[in-house]
Amino acid sequence: MLKLDPVWQADIQQSNFRLLLDAMAYPGRCFALHAVPNEGHVALSVLATLLDADVTLSDPYNLLSADDWPMLQAKATSADKADYVLCDASQLPSFLPKLGTLPEPDQSATLIVKVNKLGKGDFKLKLSGPGIKDSEILNVDGLNTEWLSKRDDWVCAFPLGVDMILLDEQHVAALPRTTKVEVM
Repeated sequence: MLKLDPVWQADIQQSNFRLLLDAMAYPGRCFALHAVPNEGHVALSVLATLLDADVTLSDPYNLLSADDWPMLQAKATSADKADYVLCDASQLPSFLPKLGTLPEPDQSATLIVKVNKLGKGDFKLKLSGPGIKDSEILNVDGLNTEWLSKRDDWVCAFPLGVDMILLDEQHVAALPRTTKVEVM
């Protein structure tokens, strides 16, 4: 009998999808994903939930193993053409992601950005915008500030832009393109 890691099971993916929707609806709030693989690779849980054979993925920082790609089913492509880009937040952003077009702003990239820790750390982000009553403070450890500078450039022509999902070893938090981010 074939035994699959729980991240590949439909009920776990459905639960994680609900959590990702909540993270997008409530920017800056941290959510713990279900069934994180033993090695704590929460990015694999997020990708397993979001990807299928109809989307493209780029891993410019080589965060995935070769064994992960067949299960994800996504087509590999360059970061400037990918629907999803897996990123290392400690590295400098070295690409221009898809930002969409005015007729099709949804044809933009979602950046999955791996940080050291969410909800802890000295780096504080003050968030405001849709889904946030007044403001939300998100503490992050391991995020190169250049990501936020680039994000400002990428989202300045709304509705064009990118959505970001930040993740650590167990949690996710989202920064949709509509969220204003200030470093405190």
